Amino acid sequence: MSNHPPDPVKQARETPELRAALEDACAARGLSPAGARLIHRYSNAVYHLPAEQAVARITSGSLPHARLACDLTAWLIQHHGVAATAPLVHASPVPVDDVTVVSFWTYYPQPEAKHPPTSVHLAHVLRRLHNVEAVPFELESWQPLTSLSAALADPTVAGNLPGQDRHWLRNRIEEVRAEVLALDSPLGHGLIHGDAWAGNLLWHTAAGPDEVVIGDWDWMSYGPREVDLIPTWHAAIRYGRGYEWARSFTRVYGYELVHWDGFPVLFAMRDLVQLTGPLRRAGDRPEFAAVLRERLEGVRSLDFRAVWLGL
Repeated sequence: MSNHPPDPVKQARETPELRAALEDACAARGLSPAGARLIHRYSNAVYHLPAEQAVARITSGSLPHARLACDLTAWLIQHHGVAATAPLVHASPVPVDDVTVVSFWTYYPQPEAKHPPTSVHLAHVLRRLHNVEAVPFELESWQPLTSLSAALADPTVAGNLPGQDRHWLRNRIEEVRAEVLALDSPLGHGLIHGDAWAGNLLWHTAAGPDEVVIGDWDWMSYGPREVDLIPTWHAAIRYGRGYEWARSFTRVYGYELVHWDGFPVLFAMRDLVQLTGPLRRAGDRPEFAAVLRERLEGVRSLDFRAVWLGL
């Protein structure tokens, strides 16, 4: 028996709207939802479809962007050997409404006894991804903090914060966004994942005992490669991973981000990014509201050394 409290992200509450979206999307693509189980719900919702050995991801976004994510990852796997999650080639994304899309991906069983992938695994994945030069797809230019801005634009989500906090946060987003866009990029611009943290890695046991893939391609774009490096340093500090977590990443990737003068700006940006998930879920469960309050207070205090609760 585990001594850890239940994970509210992995043991999330289902809603009738999520189940209806799943079943409608499966019907549209001839997939079976039999035995479907919600296995993740935070900024998006993920269902395991055991009858198909697949997962369905219910996300906010446009249908063209979801199709691009599937086409891009399939191309990266086939032509560049990038360790990306594989889309179901016979089941294209399905629009639920104007802002919600369901996409279908290969299911990667995760061994319960195995430790989670590390920053070293992430560094290997990103080195290969960032070496991809010519991409035969039209990528959007990366813009900082779009997910948080979109959350605050949703009246239901924004209502999870008091009005004074909303006003402060909107101003802070604009300040940090301007500072980020003014940075020069030593690593240059190219294809980036956009949310490259170790929590988006999955074990790919069918490929080997130490093989991983990276998922959650909702924010892939064309932008400064440093964007994909800051989550590792952020985790080292904010989530208590420690200095060696970041140093191990640096030894494999080959670039020391912390020595760049743009590091504090990207760190402040990542702080804001980490408000998005708990902001969207703060009205659902007290755990999310507590995490949101802690993180927001940390951002407002400009304390860049505090360790946050993980969720």
